[in-house]
Amino acid sequence: MVNNQSQAYELSASYEYNQRLFETKIKYNYNTGKTITLNGRKTNSHHPDRLRVVIFTPDDLYLVKGSPSKRRYFLDFLLKQASAEYGYHLDNYVKILRKRNVLLKKNQANTKSFFITTEVFVEEAARVILARIQMISLLDQLAGPLYKEISGENSGGLKLRYAVSIPLDNDKINFDILRLSMLNHLNQIFEQECSRKSSLIGPHRDDINIYLNDHPARQYASQGQQRSIAVSLKLAELMAMQQAQGEYPVFLLDEVLSELDNERQQRLLSYLQEASFQSFLTTVHMDNKYFKPGQASVYNMKDGQLSRKE
Repeated sequence: MVNNQSQAYELSASYEYNQRLFETKIKYNYNTGKTITLNGRKTNSHHPDRLRVVIFTPDDLYLVKGSPSKRRYFLDFLLKQASAEYGYHLDNYVKILRKRNVLLKKNQANTKSFFITTEVFVEEAARVILARIQMISLLDQLAGPLYKEISGENSGGLKLRYAVSIPLDNDKINFDILRLSMLNHLNQIFEQECSRKSSLIGPHRDDINIYLNDHPARQYASQGQQRSIAVSLKLAELMAMQQAQGEYPVFLLDEVLSELDNERQQRLLSYLQEASFQSFLTTVHMDNKYFKPGQASVYNMKDGQLSRKE
C-alpha cells in the first residue's frame, strides 16, 4: 500500500451501520506501524461497529480445487466475523496445538503436562468443530439456490459437507460425542504422533467437501462450474453474515467478470443489480453489454486518481 519512495499511507471511509454514521481511518507509517480510528477514537479491526465486507478475488477460485487450508481459512474468517466467541476458541485452539506439538517434538508425550494439554486441546477442538459444522449446514442451505441463480443450471445441485479428520463413534454430533471420539482416536494413534512428532487430528486437518450433482466438484466440475461455485460460496458467506449480524456487509469483487463466461457474467450482474446489499466491482473492461445504465455508478481510476464517469 505504501507508494514507492514514500513512508506512509492513509485510508478513510464514511459509512452507515445500524442507522448510525461512522468515519473510519487507517494510517500506516514505517516507524509507528498501523493505527485504526473510528469516529476519531483509536480502535482495532474487531470493533463491533467496524465496516464489514465480503471480498471475492481470483484467488477464491481455488476454494474448490485448492488445498484444504484455503477452505478452512474461508470458513474461519466467516465465523470470526459472525462471532467473537468463535475467534476466542479458535485462538485458544491454535495456541494449545502449538504447545502440544512442542511437547511431541521434545519427546514429552508421556508427561503429565502432555495429558493435561491434550485434554484442553480436545475441548477447544470440539468447540471449533461444532461451530464449523453448524456454519457449513447454513452455507449448504444458502449456496445451493445461489449456485442455480448464477450458473443457470437446474439439475442436481451444490452441496457442502464438513469433513472431520477423525472417525466418529456416533451418527449424532454434539460436544461430548466429539470430545470422546477424539480422545479415543488419539489413544489409538499415540505411537504415530510420537513418531511423527505432530498432532495428526483436529480442526487443522479438517476439510470442506463440495459436491456438484452428487459428485466431488474438485474432480468433476468444469472450470466454469468451479468458478460459479466459488462466487456462490462468497455470496453465501455474505448472506450468513447478514443472518448473524442483522445487516448486510459490503460485497467487493475484484476482476470477477474476467473469470466468468458471458452467460455467467450476465446472471451475476443481474443478481447484484437487484440485490439488497451494496456491491463494488473492479474491471479493466467497461464494454460489458450487461451493465445497465442508471443501475450502477461507474468510476475510472487513472494515474492514481478516482473520478466518476458521467
